[in-house]
Amino acid sequence: MDLNTGLSAHLEEIIQIRRHIHMYPELSEEETETAGYIASVLEKYQIPFRRTETGNGIVAQIGNPGNKCVGLRADIDALPVTEETGLPYASKKSGVMHACGHDMHTAILLGTGILLKELEDQLPGAVKLFFQPAEETIGGAKDMITDGCLENPKVTEVVALHVDPTTRSGDISLKYGPMNAASDEFSISIEGKACHGAHPEQGTDAIVIAAQVVSALQTISSRSFAPTTPVIVTIGQIHGGTKSNIVCGNVILSGTVRSLSADVMKEIRRLVEEISTKTAQAMGGDASVSWGANPYPPLVNDHRVSSILEQTARQILGDDHVHIRDAASLGADDFAFFTEKVPGVYFDLGTTAEGDPIYPLHSEKMAPDETAIEHGIRIMASAALKLLQE
Repeated sequence: MDLNTGLSAHLEEIIQIRRHIHMYPELSEEETETAGYIASVLEKYQIPFRRTETGNGIVAQIGNPGNKCVGLRADIDALPVTEETGLPYASKKSGVMHACGHDMHTAILLGTGILLKELEDQLPGAVKLFFQPAEETIGGAKDMITDGCLENPKVTEVVALHVDPTTRSGDISLKYGPMNAASDEFSISIEGKACHGAHPEQGTDAIVIAAQVVSALQTISSRSFAPTTPVIVTIGQIHGGTKSNIVCGNVILSGTVRSLSADVMKEIRRLVEEISTKTAQAMGGDASVSWGANPYPPLVNDHRVSSILEQTARQILGDDHVHIRDAASLGADDFAFFTEKVPGVYFDLGTTAEGDPIYPLHSEKMAPDETAIEHGIRIMASAALKLLQE
């Protein structure tokens, strides 16, 4: 199976595909034109596909299932960011940009599909391509799974990548076991009693209660878990008060919690509720906690699938360009819903050329090195083949 010849023939087209997607980004749950463009490329190369029942997801299939079916995923949504890269193919939509590199992910997966389609009669199984919407908001992976993307034929392994501007182009990194955190959002409503600022004894100051709650929540990480257990509790927003001389009667706190373990997350949720409500009650007020509608599970890389991906990357890039991470990221990605159901691996693809400045993900200046597209396609396609042949 000669992947290199096919890639050389199509690489320039794949780069142009990426640039088109970059110029016309769409926010989460609005990816209709992006999905239509992806469909047009699949139709051009006669790759069968179907649209998901809800959202803008696309599931394509190459080959016949046999005993193996490998799923490859790319997310397709953009962010509400105003681009400042100055590139000739910069976003044409004001306030919307592929600042997280999902245009790269989508082009890499389309390129992988084009190559595997040319080798279809040699495939010892099937490969499914998941073009997934709404990674940045509602966790579109969950909806695609509910829609049946992992069934008929049943997917046996899943693989995905994410661009990483902190890693040089030509390198990848991955971690065995927990790779990314579980995450959940919460809102705490603190009820006091408003009164005139000159007579605080007549009311119950919700702002003072909120201050105590914020401080107390920090003990979840520092005192409720061992220092070796990664736990993050973040209060990102505080809303309360109407006037400088009025004791506030209601405050809303909102934030996120993160951990690498589902069991730890369960305990964090319990502690957030207990600390918030009891602190408020001790100070004469009340508190209630509500949780987000779309919590993400931890993203855990399967050891066997990770080993195959690592071996594949070393053969393609060389040993010096494959980095095994010691520590997981506390960032979250809804690919975790896939790895929760099927053994899989998620790895980071370096996208900053030597000597170029590093602009982080979600930056208005983030501009991935397009030579990374070739590396991503070769690794994804080769890993899929090795998993099918295993």
